[in-house]
Amino acid sequence: MKRLRHTFQHIKVNIANNLFIFKLAWSIHPQRVVAEFAVQAGRQLANVFFTVYFMKYIIESISIGRDFQQIIYFIILTLVLLFALVLLDNWYDYRFKPLSDLKLYEKLYFILFRKAASVELKCFEDHEFYNKYTKAIQEADIRVSAVLANLSRIIFVSLATISIFAVMYAIDPWVVWFALLPIIGNFYFGKKLNRLQFQQNDERIPYQRKMDYVNRVIYLSHFAKEIRLSRIFSVLRNTYLEGYDGVISVIHKYRVKAGVISFLKIFTTFTLIFQGVLLYGAYLAIVKQSISISSFIVLGSAMVGGAWSLIRLSDSFVEINKNGIYIENLKTFLSYVSEIQEDSDPVKPIAPPIQQLTFRKLGFTYDGAEKPSIRHITMEVNKNEKIALVGHNGAGKSTLIKLMMRLYDPTEGEILLNGRNIKEFDLMSYRSLYGTVFQDFKIFSMTIAENVLMRDVETEEDRQLVINALKKSRVYDKVATLPEGIDTMLTKEFDEQGVVLSGGEFQKIAIARIFAQEAELLILDEPTSALDPIAEFEIFESMMEACKDKAVVIISHRMSSAMLADRIYYMEDGEIQESGSHMELMQLQGKYAELFLKQAEKYVEQEELAGVVNLHEA
Repeated sequence: MKRLRHTFQHIKVNIANNLFIFKLAWSIHPQRVVAEFAVQAGRQLANVFFTVYFMKYIIESISIGRDFQQIIYFIILTLVLLFALVLLDNWYDYRFKPLSDLKLYEKLYFILFRKAASVELKCFEDHEFYNKYTKAIQEADIRVSAVLANLSRIIFVSLATISIFAVMYAIDPWVVWFALLPIIGNFYFGKKLNRLQFQQNDERIPYQRKMDYVNRVIYLSHFAKEIRLSRIFSVLRNTYLEGYDGVISVIHKYRVKAGVISFLKIFTTFTLIFQGVLLYGAYLAIVKQSISISSFIVLGSAMVGGAWSLIRLSDSFVEINKNGIYIENLKTFLSYVSEIQEDSDPVKPIAPPIQQLTFRKLGFTYDGAEKPSIRHITMEVNKNEKIALVGHNGAGKSTLIKLMMRLYDPTEGEILLNGRNIKEFDLMSYRSLYGTVFQDFKIFSMTIAENVLMRDVETEEDRQLVINALKKSRVYDKVATLPEGIDTMLTKEFDEQGVVLSGGEFQKIAIARIFAQEAELLILDEPTSALDPIAEFEIFESMMEACKDKAVVIISHRMSSAMLADRIYYMEDGEIQESGSHMELMQLQGKYAELFLKQAEKYVEQEELAGVVNLHEA
């Protein structure tokens, strides 16, 4: 009884999932839905007419001696109907459907992309959530088309099946019992087979991801140099083989069970009904002589049409179950409610200009981590103040920035903007206060201007804004030498004429983004890691000059950058160990001073070595 309730609950969930997709498709493109149902209605009308009623009319006409001219008219009208249905089918399959599918998929993927952009950052660091997101993206368009085709098929195939079996019932009532065979075969064994295939695909995903990763890495330009200048290819090959062997092992695990179920499905779905009805009809016509030979011929034709209708119908019910399983991932993803709502919230007030940003006893632990990444952080950033966060890798500096921008919310303590918790403000307006350059910045396959503005270039003022930003980041002289200037496409992803700049030049373009924004607080997370110390100093000088009226937070592993800050916070093991100006911390002779002096010695050694090399060359 418990198992039966579970089965009904499972069916109910799958039906709900299919209806969820149907409503989604209707909201996106109702014409596509109407066309799908209209075409399916025409197909089933043709199926019933030609497999039963056309044959019945011709045989009856021969039996009763109907006028030949009347038969010719009937055949001509039938051909006209057939021609019209073929035209409708061709128009739908080759003109309307491809175009409408593109429109449907475009809007569907826009919904998915918008959802992906609205979920908090931690979701993309959660293995299980990322798997669901990947499966939702991969299956979305397939499942929408499948659900529309399947639901329309269920409705009209059901009507067609009823019509066909009504004719069969009129010939002999007992023959309809054969209709149970495809239902048992397709619905019962088909359901088991689909469940098995879903389990198999689910188990394949971790292995398939390894194979997909290697396929992706091999052709991406980001990895080309490392692959050619190292032996990493052998590691990638082993990773691919691990994935391949894993997929093969999953296939071997299910092959016997899947083979047996598949055989039982085919035997009960096809063999028994086709042979069974023919033998039964022959028995009625030849042995019992309860039906005429013409009725036997009609019964045989109806049996073929009815059997295939039943098979399609049972396939469709199984498809509901199959689609429902996959749709669950899509539905879960779309219905996910973010802990940090990324969209604008009209209920919450707009974030005001920054007077003071305060961190009060701040602590944060990543999901699944054994210890906190930061703890007991108390600090402040005042209007127009220049702050530096320094320390070794893993000290918690970047985590602190993510909390500041509400990419995460703290697990302890709070962040205050002008004395109010930042959670009280509209998120989009709060984040608009910041201009940020991360160490792992990304350059998009777009024009230089679009990469700087991070939006469309709409006016001449926008173009001038880009030029000024590039000048401040000291890369405009290079850009000006390019044939298309700021309209030059970066990377060769979509344009053979696109340019690939050096790492330092790309970094300067990323830095230009902050100069193109109306931000009040600039966050520079290791923004000059690809630059040499001299270029870095020049960039920071330019930044400080351009940002006199802005607050700046710098994260850098080079202590020379910190010297330009009003206040320095030295972090270690997720805590602030020392704070003060450069002079104050040097006088303290603590960990900051020790790290600064070590780096200074290294730079002196590098300069001396460079001098020796230059002398030797001279």
